Amino acid sequence: RHAPSRPDFPSNRAEGSMSSPPVVTRFAPSPTGYLHIGGARTALFCFLYARHFGGQFKLRIEDTDAERHNEDAVNAICQGMEWLGVKHDGDIVRQSMNKTRHQEVAQQLIADGKAYKCYCSKERLDGLRAEAEKNKLPFRYPGTCRDLPADHVDPGGCTDPVVRIKAPTEGNTAWDDEVQGTISVPNKDIDDLIILRGDGSPTYLLAVVVDDHDMQITNVIRGSDHISNTPRQMVIYEAAGWKHPKFGHIPLIHGADGQKLSKRHGAIGCEQYESMGYLPEAMRNYLSRLSWAHGNDEIFSTEQAIEWFTLDGCSKSPSCFDFDKLKDLNAHYIKECGKDRLFDLVKKLRPDVAPFKAQFDMAVDMLKPRAKTLLEYREAADFICAKRPLVLEEKAAKGCTGGGKDVLVGIVELLQGYSGDWTPEALEPLVVKFAEDKGLKLGQVAQPMRGALTGTTASPGIYEVMWVVGKEEVIGRCQDAVDGKNEIKAAPKKEPKEAPKKEDKPKKGNPAPANADQPEYTKLEIKVGLLTRTWHHPESDKLWCEEIDVGEEKPREVASGLRAFYTEEDFKAGRKVCVVTNLKPAKMAGFESCGMVLCAANAEHTKVELLEPPEGAKVGERVVIDGLEGEPMQPNQVAKKSILKYVLPDLKTDAAGVATWKGGVMKTSAGPCKAPTMFDSPIG
Repeated sequence: RHAPSRPDFPSNRAEGSMSSPPVVTRFAPSPTGYLHIGGARTALFCFLYARHFGGQFKLRIEDTDAERHNEDAVNAICQGMEWLGVKHDGDIVRQSMNKTRHQEVAQQLIADGKAYKCYCSKERLDGLRAEAEKNKLPFRYPGTCRDLPADHVDPGGCTDPVVRIKAPTEGNTAWDDEVQGTISVPNKDIDDLIILRGDGSPTYLLAVVVDDHDMQITNVIRGSDHISNTPRQMVIYEAAGWKHPKFGHIPLIHGADGQKLSKRHGAIGCEQYESMGYLPEAMRNYLSRLSWAHGNDEIFSTEQAIEWFTLDGCSKSPSCFDFDKLKDLNAHYIKECGKDRLFDLVKKLRPDVAPFKAQFDMAVDMLKPRAKTLLEYREAADFICAKRPLVLEEKAAKGCTGGGKDVLVGIVELLQGYSGDWTPEALEPLVVKFAEDKGLKLGQVAQPMRGALTGTTASPGIYEVMWVVGKEEVIGRCQDAVDGKNEIKAAPKKEPKEAPKKEDKPKKGNPAPANADQPEYTKLEIKVGLLTRTWHHPESDKLWCEEIDVGEEKPREVASGLRAFYTEEDFKAGRKVCVVTNLKPAKMAGFESCGMVLCAANAEHTKVELLEPPEGAKVGERVVIDGLEGEPMQPNQVAKKSILKYVLPDLKTDAAGVATWKGGVMKTSAGPCKAPTMFDSPIG
């Protein structure tokens, strides 16, 4: 039903195999906003991968959420992809059009005993959720309706039950991620998730699985923030009896400050990058280098990227979006761009250049080196498009007075009587001789001429400017300056900086007076965390960077000095750790760490072991000590020096490796936390 269109770039079909299905990738954005940079990079990677293997690249709009749907956003996404040059094959798939199919699959899963109707009221579930929150535990549906008979009639009168998948309760769900490596998640941490709402509408997780299956998607390439969705989707694949696609979760894009890219870093829509004067080939080149590499190659064509692109070249580390690097790359592609296309691109942004095509063609080689964006290119060409009388900068206008004015009078007379060639080569000796005859240095002639002809004190060479502007225009602009017709633009005044006002702010991180008698340990919030992703710190060979699920809305990013003690194989997604979650974020080699992973170590610090929660500990639950009571301080508020200095001296393992504080055992609902081989050792 989706006839492929002819790709615009070559592909490497030799990589394919007659025995394996053709590669099919997809980009599946939600229509709630523009095509931001992270989405554009994902779409590009899916496109390059499909083209490399001679496969197809599909576009699916995930519009099942009618309340958030925005058709303008669909247009913005399509326009952004078109500008970027990432063209999909076949028709756009609208997820909302497949609702009936999603419902059919859900009903079949019920019939096969792989899903069930849940009659629990919102009030009951809210109560269970509040109870879990009160006990500092992640909420998991308890399976109340899991084993009800098919003909069950709800005594409470519920006629619009939701449908839940029956998730396995034992073992692990694991996959070999094509970017992150093997990831394994305990099935007890996977909920009986809802796949069909009470009104019959499918949830995201069901719709994605059904559509990927029906579209014959072979490779799902998406951001690492989707890792937590993958085991849940695999449960649905397994229940439906379908083979799941290969998954590759690419790292997120960060700003220069190490934080996830957001609007404040420049995470704006692709169409805005076009309006800022970036070329699509520059953006393709730049985005392809964010967490992917081919050796040391920095500048390469899209054809080369297609030839080289596989997920083997992807790193696990987040990349930093750097405007300066993008601008430098854009400058390269501006220099490589043909004059006709370059003019058309500038004209699209600034239609006022339309009458000056001939002059732009003449000036192209003098404008290219002066521009890193198309807007800067147009700005460098202001002297071409300016209307008489020009507006002169204050400094340029000053150069056209006094002796400068006399120079311009002489130039007007000289050019009015000149009938030779109008080329830079012919004009240079003419102006040089004029200066010599007047006993002036060349700069004393060039500066007032530059001011009169361009309105500035900086421009391309004066002979090239004269050549491009043309004889009559040069004479007219010089005469305007002599006659004082120009408006003068005053230089912007520098406002004096005000001294910052000192405000009496409450100090964060200190224990509140009301809790003065509270045991120091309880002011910390130590939780069971699950590593969902790990990568080497890009600037330090001593640090691991981790994404850790601690039962919050989003995983935390933490840096730990464990590179010397744990290999990549040992320190990977799926491992549980103990994390202090209410410390103030701290910079570690430029990476903002939002927590601290607890470890035991020997006195020399030559051996370090992770403090391990017991088997069965729930992700997000608090690590407590019997007999100690007290609410922890707020997240991200505890200064290390204010609390840890009172806790760490008494935090240690006992003779059996059990974690303790002042003799009290640190434990979860499943038992005590331990260090496997570190006995009678300090914890930090």
